Amino acid sequence: MLIVSFSNSFVNVHLPHKKPKGKELTQQQKEENRELSRQRVVCEHAHSGIKRYNCVHSVYRNRVTDFDDQLMLVSAGLWNFYLDAA
Repeated sequence: MLIVSFSNSFVNVHLPHKKPKGKELTQQQKEENRELSRQRVVCEHAHSGIKRYNCVHSVYRNRVTDFDDQLMLVSAGLWNFYLDAA
């Protein structure tokens, strides 16, 4: 079984602290986990909002070059517009 530590391989990957067996997390570790969770929930809400546009969620079968990228950009733009209007 190969275990890869993503936090060592990539600079922008942040993993929460895990509770050691038989011990508790320190207050600082708990606060870091909370902050990471606050940042992560914003991204996850954005992803779910974009997926509400079924063109991104469904299987897309078009042969136009780079149209899938344009579709994703339009969906992300619409989601950002929706957030600004709210």
